[in-house]
Amino acid sequence: MKPKRRRPRVHSSRTKGPGARQRAAIYGIGLDVLRVKRIEAVYRRHGERFVERLLHPLERKEFEQATRPVQYLAKSFAIKEAFVKAMGTGFFGISHDDVGAVRKASGKPEFVFSKRLKARLKRLKIRSTHVSLSDEGGIVGAVAVLER
Repeated sequence: MKPKRRRPRVHSSRTKGPGARQRAAIYGIGLDVLRVKRIEAVYRRHGERFVERLLHPLERKEFEQATRPVQYLAKSFAIKEAFVKAMGTGFFGISHDDVGAVRKASGKPEFVFSKRLKARLKRLKIRSTHVSLSDEGGIVGAVAVLER
């Protein structure tokens, strides 16, 4: 019987050697689903004060141009809830205006952070963030993924 021939190990240039990329590891995943009517009631009751407390400054610019402002607020709220769930902290040490999402030219949403929250993410070695939104029939959903 012939001895088995061992194959040499092949390392991808993407994961080994100089200039190699590190593999991403998921730090956290968060999901939030809410009824738009809930946000509509809060917006009617508190108006501009609610908007000021909820939105990141870059979101505020998009909100002012939104054709459906209540829908925009609901999505923003869901994004923030999904993010803090992915962080695993709730809103402990994070305010609503520390995190938000704006649309790229392609329409894809991307997170935006305050300087304070950016520093915290850097300390936690979170290198990549992802957000996905969906809405249908008066329900809004958001998913957040944080990678190291």
